[in-house]
Amino acid sequence: MFLEKLKEQINFTNHEKEVARYILEHMDKIPSMSSKELAEASFTSKATVVRLSQKLGLAGYQEFKLRLVEEISQKNRLSQMLEGEPITDQSSYTDIIHTLPILYDKAVTNTRLALDKNVMNRINNVLQRAECIDIYGTGISYILAQSAVFKFATLGMECSAYESINAHYLAARKNKKTIAFLISFTGANRTMIQIAKYLRKGTNNYVVGLMGPHNQVIYKLCHEIVEIPNRDSLLSLDVITSFSAVTYVLDIFFSLLLAKRYEEHAKSSLEMLEHADLLLDKIRKDTNEI
Repeated sequence: MFLEKLKEQINFTNHEKEVARYILEHMDKIPSMSSKELAEASFTSKATVVRLSQKLGLAGYQEFKLRLVEEISQKNRLSQMLEGEPITDQSSYTDIIHTLPILYDKAVTNTRLALDKNVMNRINNVLQRAECIDIYGTGISYILAQSAVFKFATLGMECSAYESINAHYLAARKNKKTIAFLISFTGANRTMIQIAKYLRKGTNNYVVGLMGPHNQVIYKLCHEIVEIPNRDSLLSLDVITSFSAVTYVLDIFFSLLLAKRYEEHAKSSLEMLEHADLLLDKIRKDTNEI
């Protein structure tokens, strides 16, 4: 970055450092100053100003001013965009442990307010009759898919997470009632679009997109879309909010499935508790061996 070079002052002479220091302290004045005026204000010479411009890889002082104006504009735009960010370079541990729950709460609240009850009920009706649940994701959304699979599996559902299409598997299981959830924080993930296209045209899967706001293309390929609010954060905080939002939606469907299978699940949980000591004994044995 142009301004960073002025701050670092690598291989600058003492006179060039004086010019750089003046520029950084009076950036708002530089665009209207000539090289002679800048030299006088920094107590150096016009030749020093020109040499500094060339040392920065520029043709001369006029290009220097154009680049400076451009970078100041970008810096101001970035500052404006960062004004609403809840975490800054000044955030302390105390600030962060209070900020994160607020981010989680906003993500869940905004998602809840955006949910269409009719859409959720239609998805739930298909989910209750499904024999299999497939959840697709890429990168961090695949990790989220794996987490959801674990939860659904505790209810005895046949459930799997995928990062791509397994055509042989889908063909062999074509007669099973399957609901497929596709996760994309943006809604514009190319891999998810291709997966949606294959599932919709090549299988009998009921395709549900859990998508960010940029879902115009994939919208036509899914039976239903549950839109996930996206902050478009510059600081990767969109990952936190999107992850929380998708987790919330999947937990709604998990809870709906649990509610319908409550007695069956309670019975299986009691049976599991009857043999819990065997699992604990194994853990103790493994621990002792270590």
